[in-house]
Amino acid sequence: MGWASDRPRVAQARPQVLTGSGAASASHPSIPREATAAALLAALAALLPFLLGWLSLAPNRLVSARPVALPLAQVALPLGAFLLCCLGVALLARRRSLLPWAEAAAGLGFLALLATTGLGAGALLQDASRLARVAPGAGAWASALALLLAAGCCAAGGGRMAGATPVRFLALAVPGLVLLVASGMLDPLSLLREAASRGPELRAAVLRHVVLSAGGLALAAAVAVPAALLALHRPRLEAALMTLANGLQVVPAIALFGLLMAPLAALARLLPALREAGLGGIGAAPAVIGIAAYLLLPLAAGMMAGLRQAPPALLDAARGQGMGEAAILRHLRLPLGLGAMLGGLRLAAVQAVGLATLAALVGAGGLGAIVFQGIGQLAADLILLGVLPVVALSLCVDALLAVAQRALMPPGGRA
Repeated sequence: MGWASDRPRVAQARPQVLTGSGAASASHPSIPREATAAALLAALAALLPFLLGWLSLAPNRLVSARPVALPLAQVALPLGAFLLCCLGVALLARRRSLLPWAEAAAGLGFLALLATTGLGAGALLQDASRLARVAPGAGAWASALALLLAAGCCAAGGGRMAGATPVRFLALAVPGLVLLVASGMLDPLSLLREAASRGPELRAAVLRHVVLSAGGLALAAAVAVPAALLALHRPRLEAALMTLANGLQVVPAIALFGLLMAPLAALARLLPALREAGLGGIGAAPAVIGIAAYLLLPLAAGMMAGLRQAPPALLDAARGQGMGEAAILRHLRLPLGLGAMLGGLRLAAVQAVGLATLAALVGAGGLGAIVFQGIGQLAADLILLGVLPVVALSLCVDALLAVAQRALMPPGGRA
């Protein structure tokens, strides 16, 4: 009987023990789920260059390159720093409070990877012919991508909004890359030699690419924002707007640019003033209009989602206090929906940079012209010379808009 009477006490004591252990575990922060992915990617970043090759050597520009061994004696210092940074990412990511430092370690590892590649290329060219070219091997490219993905995991797990951009990684990688290029450490690489020989052409292409992207984004915003405001209280207009925006997404970009050439050329013939202003079947006009057509969906969807963020009860209370629709829009809908609107703008801006690459197909120039030249010549360095600036522009635009999004959102709307 005594044992039976003691059973309830034991059973009642168990929840207290479990509660105490739960409190103890709560006092020690658990490892964030992003740590596993970041650690795995950091390990891959450290191993892939040795498995797939650091560098590739070609006798000249036209011959295919072959993997070569990394001259370890000449790159011991940056190679050691690269491996330490990869280890640092894996260790720092185990604590949520240290995830920003893990992201920064990924940025430093990226710079150490570039320095190792540049110094190794210089050492290889010392005993090679004047026409020889050294390029980063498949392992170096894969390692750089793994570090970028690891930084993205750290940014996503650092308590920031979903889909966060690795701002700290970019804040270190972009200026560091500029310093490495300015110092001449990367000059032995074939990509830098190609860029040096096409310096004016590359700068003009980058500027043209930015202008085309910004023009398409501005034109799309000039259409999507007023249309979203008009469609807010008109379901039929909203359905027509979203149907049009979704329908344009189905049309392939190359086909849309081609379809715009004939009507714009006819319009330029009918109105000579437009032709004198630069509007025609080829050039910037079809490119900007085509880019804007694809940006209608993210801009309009983001605008409509943002305008509906305000709770209906709050809107009814505002109307009950005598606020008009313009005041409600200014004081409630726009502040509360700013996050969704900026999210649509980020998506559209990055999409604009990518779509501007196809503008070269209609004679608009930009970085796509360099890419298609490289494809026609089967020159991998020339293709990369056009592709890499597009990737860099996309990342920088997304990072800048991410910072603006966090700065302009109300404190209650931040994740």
